[in-house]
Amino acid sequence: MTLVEILLALGLMASVLISVASLFILGGQRVKGSRNMTQGMAIASDVMEDLYNFGMNVMPTTFDDCCPGGCATSTGCTVSSASDGFLQKRWLPAIEEKLGQGRLEITLVPVGGSVTPPTFSTAEGLRLRVEVFWSEGVSERSVYEETVLF
Repeated sequence: MTLVEILLALGLMASVLISVASLFILGGQRVKGSRNMTQGMAIASDVMEDLYNFGMNVMPTTFDDCCPGGCATSTGCTVSSASDGFLQKRWLPAIEEKLGQGRLEITLVPVGGSVTPPTFSTAEGLRLRVEVFWSEGVSERSVYEETVLF
């Protein structure tokens, strides 16, 4: 073997090793992203389960920011753990423990009833959406769970 052949073989081997090493880094990032998504979904499920216990008629009045003008005429609301005191006390510690600087948003929309658009006081049901947000690098990721309560 000549020196040129050895240098070519070393160059080829170095490029293959760099490619394989980058796959390990990419794989580690995917595993971390999957773990965060699983944690986010677990938090959303826990929050949804807690909200079932409040009941459809009590739920809108539970949140500080939901019905500032009164729930009788409100046609829906979205509350965020960034501003709502109840959410900050109840679920934000779990989000920060599992996802770092994450946040939670809960959207309540009345459905059905005799008034169009439905209000919380006339609704036959309540559409409930729980969404958990977190940062992954420079991107914001989220998962949500949604249901309708009657």
